[in-house]
Amino acid sequence: MKKNFLIFTLILIFTPFYANALSQEEIINKHLSNRSLDLVEGVWAHPKGRVFAIYKSEDKYFCEVIRSKQVQEGDITCTIEKGSNAFYYGSSHESDEDVSFQNDFGLTIIAQENQIIMNITERGEVDPEIVFFRIWPENFFSYNSKFGSNLNGKRVPSSGSAFFINQQGYIITNYHVVEGCNNNSKIIYNNKEVDAELLAKDKFLDLALLKANIKNNHFIKISDSNPKKLQRIIAAGYPFGKELSDDLKYTSGIISSLKGFDDNSTQLQIDAALNFGNSGGPIVDEKSGELVAVAVSVLNKKISEGVNFGIKASLVKNFIESNEVKILMTSDDMNNNKDNLVEVLEGSTLYTFCK
Repeated sequence: MKKNFLIFTLILIFTPFYANALSQEEIINKHLSNRSLDLVEGVWAHPKGRVFAIYKSEDKYFCEVIRSKQVQEGDITCTIEKGSNAFYYGSSHESDEDVSFQNDFGLTIIAQENQIIMNITERGEVDPEIVFFRIWPENFFSYNSKFGSNLNGKRVPSSGSAFFINQQGYIITNYHVVEGCNNNSKIIYNNKEVDAELLAKDKFLDLALLKANIKNNHFIKISDSNPKKLQRIIAAGYPFGKELSDDLKYTSGIISSLKGFDDNSTQLQIDAALNFGNSGGPIVDEKSGELVAVAVSVLNKKISEGVNFGIKASLVKNFIESNEVKILMTSDDMNNNKDNLVEVLEGSTLYTFCK
């Protein structure tokens, strides 16, 4: 009975009828066009046909259902606030003029380029996630580039972390770190800016393969072993870019889960602290120094602490090999010595950016 009620609630949340509801074109022209958009903004659709827009007004975001023949009775709107570029939270307000009731639902949204994942909470209980897919603009970053900006209407440099995978200058990072760079990525190596060419990308995995014209001394071997829960790991990177400092930072912890958000089997979860700027950096085994995962995302700290995700090393290896890059299966000998591990990570982990 409860399950049926939850399903009914989820369907109802975005199936309202507005007497003055706008069409998709009208909503785009009124609230979304002629400006740069935040990641959550746009027109979204559920596979069953429910369509709505999210747009920003002053410092808040509003959900508005688009006029459709499938729209049923009810009157629902949601108001959300921004926790970060990817995480939003707020509430959905439901009312019905005929039945004369009103309900408030807690709401969290994780925004990605082409989809949003929504959680609704009622009386402290979290309902199943709902996934909506972007239908406008079809290419978010290309659309924003028309306005000479990235997120929030501001031109900001893109930066993150990366690391060498062999001694021929081949580098791995997240695709979202270099996506807006127009193949003008750079790395800092031996205190010098070096150009890094984008050789390959995988938007689904969020991986990018770069090549710098250098011969590096250190690199990180990719583990052939399957990750395990409670495995001790170290994450290296440049959280908050160079604004914090130009020194490589480390955090440590364990593998908490072998799945990522929404049961994503390509990722694993760690409790080591990650922050924006760690993206693309290595997560290595504490003893061997071998790659366990690539840091990829952080759950909004207003929602939870110590919930961070990495792309599994096996997927990284497949990505590299599918692009015909040789991975040397020998690396610097750690000898279970943390001094050696620091030396290798310092020489392998990079700050990558574009201006």
